[in-house]
Amino acid sequence: MKKISVFILIVTSLSLTSFLMYELNGVSLEKKTTFKVIRVNGKILFVKTNSEMKRGDLFVNGTPLKFINNTARAAIINPEKGRYVLQASSKGKVKILPATSNVTSRAGALINQIDLQNHFTGNYLVFDNEIITIGSEAFPMDNEHFFYLKFEYNGEEIAKKIPYKQNKIILNKTEIFKIDGQPIPVENKEMTLYYRNNLDKKSYKISDFTMVFPDLEELKIEVKMIIDNLPKNMSNEQKIVEINSYFNEFYGYPQKESLYKWLENEFDIKVEQDIKFK
Repeated sequence: MKKISVFILIVTSLSLTSFLMYELNGVSLEKKTTFKVIRVNGKILFVKTNSEMKRGDLFVNGTPLKFINNTARAAIINPEKGRYVLQASSKGKVKILPATSNVTSRAGALINQIDLQNHFTGNYLVFDNEIITIGSEAFPMDNEHFFYLKFEYNGEEIAKKIPYKQNKIILNKTEIFKIDGQPIPVENKEMTLYYRNNLDKKSYKISDFTMVFPDLEELKIEVKMIIDNLPKNMSNEQKIVEINSYFNEFYGYPQKESLYKWLENEFDIKVEQDIKFK
């Protein structure tokens, strides 16, 4: 009976939803847990101060929050408890969810149309410049055969030819977000990928996807916060899993090789690549 009375006491001080999410994932509420805010999508207010939550703020479980819209959420982290996602429940309560462990990245060489459709889907996290190898037998590229993107800007449909070199296409942020030689605002934008055969005057739709170009300086700050709150003995492979999981939840799915290269350049996090034996 004593255990039951303690259980009721804890629930009265926090929302039931928050308690259950913590309890189901083995997080003790016997004492307050302080989390650091990594990123906020949308707008979340601290009720007591009416101040907007921002990166670097400290959040203690049980603190009253106001979510300005239902899609607002925040990534939070604690060195002992790990990374969580803070969001509103359907009943307007504060809900604290464990970060997803479902990690996905995009494959390298794309041999056929199915590979392309699987690659160019969902939110595609791009580190400014992506070089992607395409199967030359299925999709030869020359002056008359090439890929292009279509998207809408200011009510106008824009078609952008994708630069290529041999059997590699190049997704460049500066070139994509430029119209008639003039730059346009970079934003997360839904696009459609086509393959063009100019000799036959035909275009073949590949897929729809959303290209996500994050602010890389902001991204570096966020990733550093994650790394600083990971166990010191964690392997590079485990660190990459944690970072990629965060990207998947708050940005999109990166190309695997680009992710490895960016993390090595910015944080000296290296992972052994596949060995090509000859």
